[in-house]
Amino acid sequence: LLEEEEELEAPFLVLFPWFVNAVGVVVFFLITRFFHKLPYTGIMFIIGMVMGIAVELGHMTDQLSESIAGYADIDSELIFLVFLPGLLFNDAFQVNFHLFVVGFWQIMLLAFPGVLAGTTLTALVGFYVFPFGWSWNLSMTFGAILAATDPVAVAALLNEVGAPPRLKMHIA
Repeated sequence: LLEEEEELEAPFLVLFPWFVNAVGVVVFFLITRFFHKLPYTGIMFIIGMVMGIAVELGHMTDQLSESIAGYADIDSELIFLVFLPGLLFNDAFQVNFHLFVVGFWQIMLLAFPGVLAGTTLTALVGFYVFPFGWSWNLSMTFGAILAATDPVAVAALLNEVGAPPRLKMHIA
């Protein structure tokens, strides 16, 4: 009986990526044509959050909700192994070597001490301000999670708004 249920769910798992791509294209079209001030990634985050909440609360009971529920328990390492190499290659391929060499020490200053300072300051807020009674190790873990940025997404956003290449080099 379990094998039959898994076989029934397998075709629905293909539905979610296609649906999300179609939603992404429609949202991108609407934003670029009519709503220039709205951020694309923010809108997509809100749409994904609404879809997840609707499935969890049981408001959606169709094939799409089965597909979304199928992806809710996906292994995070699989996501890293599938998407991360392509994202890193794209970002590394677009690096301007001359700008990298010129700004190397500025990049190192921002990358290591800057992230360490952000981690420590966030950990101090978690340790002293939040009422949870966290240990210092847990506060540092919290700070490390929140201080880590997504340079690929930020680089894509900087490309979209037409930022100068030197700024993109420092961020990415």
